[in-house]
Amino acid sequence: MASLDAFLNGRDTISTKDATVTVEINGKIIKMIECNKLTAKLEKNKEDVQTLGTHWKHKKTTSVEGTGTLGGYMINSNWLKYGIPYTQNGGDLYFTLTLTIHDPTSSVGKQVVQLTDVNLDDIPIADFEADDGVMEYETDFTFEGVNLIQEFKGMN
Repeated sequence: MASLDAFLNGRDTISTKDATVTVEINGKIIKMIECNKLTAKLEKNKEDVQTLGTHWKHKKTTSVEGTGTLGGYMINSNWLKYGIPYTQNGGDLYFTLTLTIHDPTSSVGKQVVQLTDVNLDDIPIADFEADDGVMEYETDFTFEGVNLIQEFKGMN
């Protein structure tokens, strides 16, 4: 039986507001102060493997794909500025995204993850309506590399 000190303390969970995002495009570091949403995950492609002697359908991972969603408030023209060259026979926009997650109330420490060869699925231009809202954008993206620069130290 586990002792009471083996259970998660609520303050050690991570607040979603304690994350920062930076982008590196062409050697320029841009702090994404406008970011209000970021998700990223590795999606595995699995092939079915069926064998004699069992009724179980087995799975074999054959590849992985990095996908995510990025959203924020429309306060600058960076995505459009860096995305337009592709429409004018220039190179497509690939960049590095660094995510830092650090909640000083939690004892688990800080995690820093770097996504490389990030490519937006679409380039935000405008999103407005005749209501009381503010301009925001949301776009999906893919990435082709991930590095765990600093991991959470975990629970002691």
